[in-house]
Amino acid sequence: MLKMILSGALGHDAEIREVGKKKAINFDVAVSMDYKDQQGNKVERTEWVRAVLWKNDGQSTKVAEFLTKGKKVLIEGVPASEGYKGKDGDIKSALSINVKDLELIK
Repeated sequence: MLKMILSGALGHDAEIREVGKKKAINFDVAVSMDYKDQQGNKVERTEWVRAVLWKNDGQSTKVAEFLTKGKKVLIEGVPASEGYKGKDGDIKSALSINVKDLELIK
């Protein structure tokens, strides 16, 4: 079993897409990390993770209303990577997570 847990802030309001009979709630999460470089200087780094929460009931709109830009979340789910073509034409990859559990945090 492969599991990922992350905490971060939403980069934009959640969007809902219909895929068959299910609805996908899509949002991006900024995860900030600190580390020290070889000289001992503190470096801050932010990774963006694409998240998708699948719902097959009428609650997707209510859930999406709470997922707005800047809100902090704690997410547990299954990691995946996605390939896409960037604006410059190069093939790029992005980290994503299929959300199994989500909590709003302060």
